[in-house]
Amino acid sequence: MNMDDKLDLLKQIKEVDTPPFLLTRIRQRIETLYDVEAPVKWKWTFAVASFAILVLNISIFLNLVNTTEEKTAGIETVVNSMNIASTNNIYNE
Repeated sequence: MNMDDKLDLLKQIKEVDTPPFLLTRIRQRIETLYDVEAPVKWKWTFAVASFAILVLNISIFLNLVNTTEEKTAGIETVVNSMNIASTNNIYNE
């Protein structure tokens, strides 16, 4: 079956009579979905998890900053002791 034959099958679908209040019932069900709130347990779990992730990120960031400063100081000591240029200037201007 090629694509046109498959699409022609859709033309055989006929319209069906619906109950008179079907649309209003569907809209009412959709509106009631918006009124549902998350349980309090989920809210507390989300708050605790967010706080834990925030604390973890801050601790990793502070640890990274301290480690970077120590590495930079060590590299500068080696560069200065070997009299190597610490800039990327090729022409030494």
